[in-house]
Amino acid sequence: MLRSVATGLPTRVVIIAFFGVIVLPGTIFASVLMSRFAQAERSRFQQEAREVASTAASVVDQHIRGWQATLQTLGTSENLRSGNLEAFYRQALAVKTFIGADIGLRDLDGQQLVNTRQVFGRALPLTPMGVDRQIISSQKPYVADVFTGAIANAPLVAVVVPVSIGGVPRYLLHVSAETKLFYDVIRTVTPPGWFVAVGDRAGVYVTRSEQHEAFTGRPGVPAFLEKAVGREGTFIGQSALGEDVLVGYARSELSDWLIAANIRQSVIERPLREALQALVAGGAMALLVASSLALLLWRLIETPLKALTAASSKLGQLSSPIAAPTRLREFVALRDAMSEASSQLSANSAELEGRIQARTAELERANERLKQEGEERLRVESMLAQSQKMEAVGNLTGGVAHDFNNLLQVVSGNLELLGREADLSEKGRGRLANAMSGVARGSQLASQLLAFGRRQALAPKPINVGRLIRGMDDLLRRSIGEAIEVETVIAGGLWNTFADPTNVENCILNLAINARDAMEGSGRLTIEAGNAFLDDVYVARHADVTSGQYVVVSVTDTGSGIAPDVMSKVFEPFFSTKPMGKGTGLGLSMVYGFVKQSGGHVKIYSEVGLGTTIKIYLPRSMSAEENTAPDDARPIVGGNETVLVVEDDDAVRETVIGLLSELGYNVLKASDAQSARSIVESGVEIDLLFTDVVMPGPLKSADLARQAKLRLPQLTVLFTSGYTENSIVHGGRLDDGVNLLSKPYTREALARKIRQVLPEVTSPEAEDRRASETVLLVEDDALIRMDTASLIESLGFVVVEAATAEEALGIARTKAIDRLVTDIGLPDMDGMELARRVRELHPQLPVVFATGRHEILEVEMDSRTRLLPKPYGAGDLARVLA
Repeated sequence: MLRSVATGLPTRVVIIAFFGVIVLPGTIFASVLMSRFAQAERSRFQQEAREVASTAASVVDQHIRGWQATLQTLGTSENLRSGNLEAFYRQALAVKTFIGADIGLRDLDGQQLVNTRQVFGRALPLTPMGVDRQIISSQKPYVADVFTGAIANAPLVAVVVPVSIGGVPRYLLHVSAETKLFYDVIRTVTPPGWFVAVGDRAGVYVTRSEQHEAFTGRPGVPAFLEKAVGREGTFIGQSALGEDVLVGYARSELSDWLIAANIRQSVIERPLREALQALVAGGAMALLVASSLALLLWRLIETPLKALTAASSKLGQLSSPIAAPTRLREFVALRDAMSEASSQLSANSAELEGRIQARTAELERANERLKQEGEERLRVESMLAQSQKMEAVGNLTGGVAHDFNNLLQVVSGNLELLGREADLSEKGRGRLANAMSGVARGSQLASQLLAFGRRQALAPKPINVGRLIRGMDDLLRRSIGEAIEVETVIAGGLWNTFADPTNVENCILNLAINARDAMEGSGRLTIEAGNAFLDDVYVARHADVTSGQYVVVSVTDTGSGIAPDVMSKVFEPFFSTKPMGKGTGLGLSMVYGFVKQSGGHVKIYSEVGLGTTIKIYLPRSMSAEENTAPDDARPIVGGNETVLVVEDDDAVRETVIGLLSELGYNVLKASDAQSARSIVESGVEIDLLFTDVVMPGPLKSADLARQAKLRLPQLTVLFTSGYTENSIVHGGRLDDGVNLLSKPYTREALARKIRQVLPEVTSPEAEDRRASETVLLVEDDALIRMDTASLIESLGFVVVEAATAEEALGIARTKAIDRLVTDIGLPDMDGMELARRVRELHPQLPVVFATGRHEILEVEMDSRTRLLPKPYGAGDLARVLA
């Protein structure tokens, strides 16, 4: 008797049978299509590799071609032809801003003459290149391989163009830039998933669109380079990182550099994987067709499926295993898996609760950080309020000092005049000396007020603080007494700083006197000078400080120290812990104001009962120290020149007129700038304009000086003030070329300053030389030409006349001329262009432009060029031809 074995029917067997019958033919067909697709994709990537490399090479050539065109245009600069390298440097700076690369100029021996990476005038290195002779002989641009710049100290590439003047090679002009520039260039044409490498003729990496910094300047992979044969092509190789890559390469036409476009094999295989995924998706579609047949099996799985579905909605909540009666083994396994999943879900819920608690703790920490940031904001606001308070006090003290100095000037000048005019007894002279001493003390007080308010006009220059401290040795010892031991420590290799030496001395002396008072007559004073670097960490903890290199002067005493509650007030004006009558309270505020105005920093370290150290940080200067004789060495002499005094204060004006007259000068006076301008425009001879800086009315002193200089080119301008404003002072420093005599000043200081700024009188020998000098006069108006020629001849010159620019050029080619006087508006050529052409024939020729066009008066002229505004007279001609 046969017995049936009750065994479960595996669902897997049924599904596999249907899948095999329906899906297998479609899978075979899809596999064939995928093979064809893979071949087409490889061919497409090879073609794209060649195109990417060719495009990148074209972009590199386009950039190099732009540099070559820029250099060839710049090589025609008139500044190069005339040898005016400083003007050419400014022109090169403008080009640098436009092209984003540096411009350099070398002579034929490789000595750098101009480099926009350095300030003009700074010493430049000798940087000959091995191909210099080839460039000079071929007279063609050359693209240099990667090299390390002597100034930039970084991998650079350069395009060099020879420059000839008059057919003779004179210079080598180049554009140089860091290799990162080409990194930025090739990235614009590098498709996603690709990377492009550029190598020079020697196989050295110029750049790489991935990891530029790691590869630039490194040699390329030899095995890789050996496969790049010919002008373009493709091959499969390994990158510098050992990756399998498909490479398309091309050569730059201008530089012969190798440009390689790379794509990783893994990227190429990606479409195949996507095709495989598509194949799987097609199989899934086939399964949908087979699902209709699977409905025949539904009754076999309906009951257990419903039971499992009902149980699935309670996953994580069941305390006992899931019950699902079935004869199918797969459903039994699924039931067991769902029971296990329910247990796992319960565990996951507990873990999620723990994570929520952790996130809550993290939010609490973030809230604490936010609280700290709020406290930091309040601290910064407090520092800002303190800064604004100091600025307001500075404005107030600056204004007070201005009026105070005017009063002191009246007192000082009249005391000096009284001393020289009156026959005083010895007792009277003593009283006069006491009065002058009081003026000096008042002047010092005003100077301290201006220093704190950062309103004093500094005259900074490169100085060596160590040498300055050594020179103060006797002064310091006399000031602090013999009972205090003084030690100076100057570090080796001390940098220079850029500061006003007189104010630096005053700062050190003030600190030494404060230290003396703190030590009550005995102790040890140490003055140190060294180099320091303030980093970003230090700057973040201190307001109004800039990171960088500084020269630091430290003054340390063994005195009583400064109490913490006093520390925040020590820099405030008129604050003092000394007894009444023992100090003004301006010593440390003067130090603070001067150092801040000089771009520096002051720091105090103090412990009560142990002593105090005050450190002054002054910015480092890269310039050499200037060795100039002091103004006190000049003799006290007067003169017979004509001085125009412009002063709105009647008492000050009359006092100054008395001093100048007593010194022998011819004096003209004006109470405001408008009156002074009228005197200048009247044509009267004036040698010196002596004007107060702060003047009432719409016309300011600086504008008066500029207009007077245009009218009288040889005029010397000397400003005076007890308080300087922004018209002649910027950044706390006098503008270049500005002369200033600070109020109050003595007769001796006035005499020395005037002789310092006035030019030397022309010698008789110089007058005699005029008879041998020839002036080429170019003027198209016959009447003006005749009158001007007569005036020039009356000055002792020989005159050659021309009515047109063409006639003038003919004279310049055949005759020796010493000066050119030309109208700007000539009929056949602009007067400035004529001057340029004449200077090609006669380099360094002095030129005078005569014009009635006022806009021309605003153009910038060099030392060999003068402007002669129309109408003019003999005096005007004498000044511009002097």
